[in-house]
Amino acid sequence: MKRICRASSHRPAIILIIALTLVFVAILSFRKPSIKVETTTHYSGVIKNYDGIRHIQRTEPVAVVENPKAVPRESASDVICVATPSPDTSRYPTMAAERQHQVFDPEKVLKLFSSCRAEDDLIFIDCYVDAYEELCKLFRLFGTIFTFVTSDVEQKICILREYNKGDDSQEYKTVQSMLQFEVLHELTDNKKKASGARTLLRLHRAMEFISAFLEKLKETNSTVKFSSATSEAYDTTLARHHPWLIRKAVHVALYMLPARQDLLKKMGVDDDQKGMQGISDLISELVIIFNVIEKLYAKDELLNLP
Repeated sequence: MKRICRASSHRPAIILIIALTLVFVAILSFRKPSIKVETTTHYSGVIKNYDGIRHIQRTEPVAVVENPKAVPRESASDVICVATPSPDTSRYPTMAAERQHQVFDPEKVLKLFSSCRAEDDLIFIDCYVDAYEELCKLFRLFGTIFTFVTSDVEQKICILREYNKGDDSQEYKTVQSMLQFEVLHELTDNKKKASGARTLLRLHRAMEFISAFLEKLKETNSTVKFSSATSEAYDTTLARHHPWLIRKAVHVALYMLPARQDLLKKMGVDDDQKGMQGISDLISELVIIFNVIEKLYAKDELLNLP
C-alpha cells in the first residue's frame, strides 16, 4: 500500500510535465503555421498585408508565402509580409538554404547598431532593423527549439521595414518621429494592425534579454551550468512581460541551449581577452540604444503597450 501511495504521489508531477510539453508543442504549432516560405532579393508580384493589395518590385529580402490563405486572419497583427509569388519561383533560394550562408558576426552587429544612432540620440529605424536582422542570427545558433522565436523576431522586423518604406515613410524615419506620429494620431494601440510603437517595443524588450544573455556568456565559467545562467538572464528581463505558461516554455528552451564553449565556437568568438572584449563592446552599444529607446517610451507612457 505504501508503494502505491508513493507512486501516486508522483503522478501530479508527471502530468504537469506532460501538460507543459503539450503546451510548448502547441505554442510552436501556433507560431509556425504550415506554410511554404521562401526569401528572395529580386521579387516581383503581389504583397498582401491585410490593409490592401498592391503590386511591388522589391530589391531587399522579402518573405514570400505561397498560400496567403493559410495565414489565419487573426494573425494579421503579427504577419504583414504575405505574398503571392510570381509564376517562376525556381530561381528563388529557400529560406533554409539562404541561412546556411548566414553567420552571426558580433563585430558586424556592433557596427550596424553604432551606425543607427546619431549624436543627438536619434535612432534611425532602417539601420535599427538592419542591425536587428543581424542580431537575430544569434537565435539560430540556439537550436531548432528557438525557431519560433526567430520567426517572431523576423516578422516584427518585416513590419517595421514596411512602415519605414510605406506611404507614411517620412514619419517612420526615426524612432522619435514614429512615436510622435503614432501618439498624435492615436495609433499606438491599433487593434486592427500592429502599430510601429508596439512592434518596436517587443524588439526593445528582447534586446534587454540579449544584452543580459551576452553578459552571462562573457562571465560564466566552467563551474556554472550555462543554461542556469541564461535562465537567470531571462528571469530578470523578458520574463516579467510573459505569462506563466510562456515563462515555463522558455525555461524548457533555455535548458536545451548548447554548452557555452559550443555556442562560442558557433559564434566564431574565441574564449580569450580579445574575444570577450568584442562581446563587451557589443553589450555596451546595445545598452546605450536600449536606454535611449526606454526613455522615449517612458516619456510617452508607452512601456506597457498591450
